[in-house]
Amino acid sequence: MELKKVSIKCIFLKALLLSVLFIPALCFAQVNITILSEVDKSPIPYTPLRWKLLATQQILQSQSNEKGEISIYSQGSPLELTISYLGYEIKKDTFFKDGNYSIYLNQDLKYLPEAVITDQYTATNPEKSILKVIVIDEKKIKAMAAVNLNDVLSNQLNIKLGQDNLLGSTMSLMGISGQNVKILIDGVPVIGRQNGNIDLSQINMNDVEHIEIIEGPVAVAYGTNALAGAINIITKKKQLHRIETNVSLYYETSGKYNAAINLGLRKTNGVYHFSLGRNYFNGWTDTAQVRYQDWKPKEQYFGRFQYLRKIGLFDLNLKSELLTEKITNKGVPRMPYKETAFDEYYTTMRFDNAITATSKLPKNRYLNLIAAYNIYTRTKNRYLFNRVTLDKTLVPETNEQDTNVFNNFVFRGTYTKSLLNAKLNYQVGYDINRETGTGKKIKDGTSTIGDYAGFLSMEISPNNNFTLKPGIRYAYNTAFKTIPLPSLNIKYSGKKHYTFRTSYARGFRAPDLKELYLYFVDVNHNVIGNPNLKPEKSNNFQLSLSKKYIIKKNMLTPEIGMFYNSIDQRIILTNVQNLTYTYQNLDFFRSFTSNFALALKTDKITANIGYAMNTISTDKNSFSNAFTNYEVTGNLSYLWKKINLTSSLFSKTTSTTTTFIIDDIGKTKQSKIDGYSMLDITFSKPFYAGKFIVAAGIKNLTGITNIQTTGIANTHGGGSTAMLFATGRTFFFKLDYYFTKK
Repeated sequence: MELKKVSIKCIFLKALLLSVLFIPALCFAQVNITILSEVDKSPIPYTPLRWKLLATQQILQSQSNEKGEISIYSQGSPLELTISYLGYEIKKDTFFKDGNYSIYLNQDLKYLPEAVITDQYTATNPEKSILKVIVIDEKKIKAMAAVNLNDVLSNQLNIKLGQDNLLGSTMSLMGISGQNVKILIDGVPVIGRQNGNIDLSQINMNDVEHIEIIEGPVAVAYGTNALAGAINIITKKKQLHRIETNVSLYYETSGKYNAAINLGLRKTNGVYHFSLGRNYFNGWTDTAQVRYQDWKPKEQYFGRFQYLRKIGLFDLNLKSELLTEKITNKGVPRMPYKETAFDEYYTTMRFDNAITATSKLPKNRYLNLIAAYNIYTRTKNRYLFNRVTLDKTLVPETNEQDTNVFNNFVFRGTYTKSLLNAKLNYQVGYDINRETGTGKKIKDGTSTIGDYAGFLSMEISPNNNFTLKPGIRYAYNTAFKTIPLPSLNIKYSGKKHYTFRTSYARGFRAPDLKELYLYFVDVNHNVIGNPNLKPEKSNNFQLSLSKKYIIKKNMLTPEIGMFYNSIDQRIILTNVQNLTYTYQNLDFFRSFTSNFALALKTDKITANIGYAMNTISTDKNSFSNAFTNYEVTGNLSYLWKKINLTSSLFSKTTSTTTTFIIDDIGKTKQSKIDGYSMLDITFSKPFYAGKFIVAAGIKNLTGITNIQTTGIANTHGGGSTAMLFATGRTFFFKLDYYFTKK
């Protein structure tokens, strides 16, 4: 009996000892998980997780920390884990043992943004870029039924567009005119500015992958003409199938008939891309005029050849593209019998050639080399046309016939160290631009300006949340004395998806050959160059704050931003006498812009709204003569899944815009352009498994044609107070056919 009592007592003590040891072990049993991106193996912070303890069927949830890490107390039970995070595919897994695990998430293509490359060390997600980069993807370009860059930018916040039917489109970014905006195609500058602006209607959207916009000076990377920002058009280079073909047809009731074909061939020795197209516009006017038209007939032919292959350590991209454009300006029949009229023909040719070589070297070093040669030719001919005999005679006056040729050599190279999560990355490079203009209206018949620069920047990241990017550029310009151009960018990514960016940059722009020497005189224009112009110098400050909200499978992103620009010796167009205009320096100019934007992304809806308020002044010490204008933009696309129909709405409203000009006695004056509202509605639907895509809609639903102006520097001889803006309400139809073969 005594032995039995001892035995029971021993068993009780052993059980108590085991429970003391086992229960804490259960409590501290852990599954340690790190969540990483499959693309670049970087941690994904604040990822929501949901798990079930299979032993008890208890369901719990939490999120990872800023390093993508989380520790789950399993209580000794196997657990079933589910990760559902916007932008990534759903991931499920079961863990039967405690320990350390890594989970890699694949990005969901529906939410995957285009990788950006403009002023980046390597291609990166826009959210990870230290610079604020606005991306207009192919999906939006197609939803807008955009034919050229002018169409794409028509409802972009902080960008204002204008139109001259002979000199082309005009634009401003953050209140700063277009000659301060660097336009690039695959990183190569576009030449051929007329009246200070690149004609955006000459940059076709055929075979374009996406567009990147950087607001604010990027002079460290791109030098002159990048004082207000840069717009980089990225052409398609990827090809998944052996053969890929796209045929596109477009019609608009204003008189536009466009057609294009793209062909991609993947061979063992590389990838070949061919693109051909024709854009035709038969002119338009809202009056009863039969012969003379406000909007001149225009015909464009364009083609592009691109060859990509790998040779040794280098990925090579050889590209050559040609555009020809003919604008016909038929004159008003001459009195008294109206049997003759003066007709003008403007022919433009762009021939752009570039070769790019990129290589990834050991230890995450990258080498990027660009060599480009661009030619721009513009010819004007004036004829006396006999409407009875149909004969036309070349007008003998020298000023009525003209040909000007501009060519530009670009040599650019960068050596970059870019290692993920490194404390220090850097880039060093050179940038050589040499432009030559030839023509009888250019000083001495031929003039050349060379710009030879070197630049250096660093990305310093003491931790995963904070990045500092200082940079500097110094250039030698053959025509003007230059200054060092420093910049400083700061980015901080806080908890709960906050991102803060701020920057300072110095800008510099030397006058181009046309502003210095070229003059453009015809029945409609009288613009003369000024060889005494001084370079523009600027200071730019920016800051922005954005936050990403994840609500179930929806993403909401509000953002606020502010920009400040001050420009010394800004170059503007000036009325000197008797409707003769030239370029002069404005002593001081500054603008202050504040923005608010809100973007929504779901599996059915893509929407964003934006508001911008811009204040400009020429008073160096105060804002005493300041004027403020605002604009509101809105984009909405909705996918009707049952019928696979996408409907889109694009709108933009601007208030009266005030700018400054210099009058004929050298006094600064105000000029104003009335406000307007634009609205486009489009619909698109695929057929036959996506082989055919039909799009249709209404452009300029509000019917805007001309915009009234007051005191503006009007280069047209008629002194009109109305500025051409759009061709009224139009309907369009577009058909795309896609063919692929593996």
